[in-house]
Amino acid sequence: MKTILVILFFFSIAHSQVKDIYKYGSKVNDYIALHLELEKGREKTLTLIDSIFQFALTIADSNIADALLFCCVGTMTYPVFKVRIPVINVNLHFPVFSEIDSIIFKEKMKKLPSRIFEDSPDTEFSDKDKLVHFFSTAYLSYIFGDKFSVETGKFVEEFEEIFKIDGKIDQRDLRINQLGAEFGKQLRYKIINPSIILVKEKSLSHGENINN
Repeated sequence: MKTILVILFFFSIAHSQVKDIYKYGSKVNDYIALHLELEKGREKTLTLIDSIFQFALTIADSNIADALLFCCVGTMTYPVFKVRIPVINVNLHFPVFSEIDSIIFKEKMKKLPSRIFEDSPDTEFSDKDKLVHFFSTAYLSYIFGDKFSVETGKFVEEFEEIFKIDGKIDQRDLRINQLGAEFGKQLRYKIINPSIILVKEKSLSHGENINN
């Protein structure tokens, strides 16, 4: 996932109408921490995710691309991401937010929606990391097309397995990337909430779509 974020922010420099993505992403981070309720059931969880996107649209003056970028930053599960350059074994650190209050960030992590699917892990962290996947591929899909975003997601998973950035290929990550791509595709025609896409899926395991 760290690789896709590098790619994402490279493209965003050229396409975002707002220069300080980190500043507005921090606003989404704070919104989650200060205004979201703790999730209770999947239906409530999807409502909370919708509210994150609606807030981002508000501070983006209804610019969809910028709103998706703000959601990417605001839903990240770490304040700094690290990338190791192979061969020379050098670590690069990239700050995610313009400013970070550790207390606010911890509160954000507590309230960040996680039980998004019926097969979300029964752990404290659960699927908290899936939202940044969803909004990142939605952005790429909205700007470049859904096929591009899906293939980028596959490339990222394979790259990170080879260079041991995040470990092995995660099929659940690939599936949430597909859902994000569909969300971005639909946003090209009209503004919809993330729940319109996410509610269709019971599980991130292939073959368990409720429409099958």
